[in-house]
Amino acid sequence: MQLKTLQDLLPYCMEHIPVKTLAVIKGEDDHTLAAAARAKHAGVIRVVLIGETAKINPLLEKIGEKPSDYEIIEAIEAKEAVACALSLVHAGQADFLMKGTVETKDLMKQIVAKESGMRTGRLMSKFDFIENPGYHKLVALSDSALNPKPDLMAKKQIIQNSLEVLYSMGIYKPKVAVLAAAETLNPKLQESTDAWELKQMWERGEFTDCYLEGPISIDLALEKESVRIKNYGSPVGGDADLLICPDLVSGNLMGKGMTITGAKAAGIIVGAKVPIVLMSRAAKVEDKFQSIILGAIAAQKGVQG
Repeated sequence: MQLKTLQDLLPYCMEHIPVKTLAVIKGEDDHTLAAAARAKHAGVIRVVLIGETAKINPLLEKIGEKPSDYEIIEAIEAKEAVACALSLVHAGQADFLMKGTVETKDLMKQIVAKESGMRTGRLMSKFDFIENPGYHKLVALSDSALNPKPDLMAKKQIIQNSLEVLYSMGIYKPKVAVLAAAETLNPKLQESTDAWELKQMWERGEFTDCYLEGPISIDLALEKESVRIKNYGSPVGGDADLLICPDLVSGNLMGKGMTITGAKAAGIIVGAKVPIVLMSRAAKVEDKFQSIILGAIAAQKGVQG
């Protein structure tokens, strides 16, 4: 299956994914509430709001929602709100989480703590799904938020996390581009040697149901014209489904660079017990809505780790 735009996520979710319960941590901003309300009205999620009722209720009314239509759990402090959300997960009362006004560093500090019960033995990583006007389908990108300098084995786990999300959306045999500055091996560049090693792993069967190429430059991963000019012979060339970035900085810059120039994005954290919708507080309602739909899809059994 090929998803061409983020708008394709909702019909897929409605057809293939049972209704999921989303717990919003410190749901005290109108963009987050509007996105959650939209997904609720689409019939794909139930919503639990955790935070200060005195702040949440007026915001719900502002966006045309009735507070009585929502389950709201009172939590004044951010730490208390995160702990409440984790309790819901462990009780089977929340299938995935969403960051509201809580600071990302405070949220992730509690989630990665051993006592949180959210760790699965796998690396957590950020999965971004990007709709770029200049590309013929959605393309995933990882990792842009959690792992500053992933080593070879960390990159392997990042790929595995990302593949499971793609599989959950019916994207079988996804094409993985492990990015570097050039498509030829450069032993002086760690990202180049890591990409080469990851391709060897793929050739040995350590990654299944995908194509993997590396090292590969960004132009060869996304531009068919570059593939033609360079006579590049790989099924990944010009048709990548997943971009694996060398490190956090390159992933962050690439993702933000795309959105600044007109792309749309949805993003979640994977590798934890449940997916976590993690978008900037400044993100548009549409991007947060699409991230919720992505989270609901990824919350299906077998994806979250």
